[in-house]
Amino acid sequence: MMHDSWNVTGDTPASTRILQGPSLKKHMTKKMDLQQNGRLDWFFREWVWGTQVPRYSFKYELQPAEGGKFKVQAEITQSEVDENFAMFVPIFADFGDGMVRLTQVGIAGQFHQDLQLRFGSQTQKVALNAYKEILER
Repeated sequence: MMHDSWNVTGDTPASTRILQGPSLKKHMTKKMDLQQNGRLDWFFREWVWGTQVPRYSFKYELQPAEGGKFKVQAEITQSEVDENFAMFVPIFADFGDGMVRLTQVGIAGQFHQDLQLRFGSQTQKVALNAYKEILER
């Protein structure tokens, strides 16, 4: 991506606006498209120009399910941000060999969501942002 941006700017100084241009769109994956508009404006608004730092609350309960499987009833809350603050928050589980990233949840604004996950084996722990990949309070 930086190489593509360099080709656009040549010898002139690069800027954040240039990084947001066509070279970024070329390297952007569908998983990064939180607003589903083909752009990463949410990322630049939150982490380049913004100053908000969210607080997350994560509660879960592990329950047995049919066929020897397990389900997790979880509750995620994002707070201390305005209604436009958006973020992908990773969810991890430990099945005995360390934390494994399971999925990510797109969150915007003052957010609360209940979700249900199903596992084929029992997990020892489920965690939000286990490796502190995203900044939080």
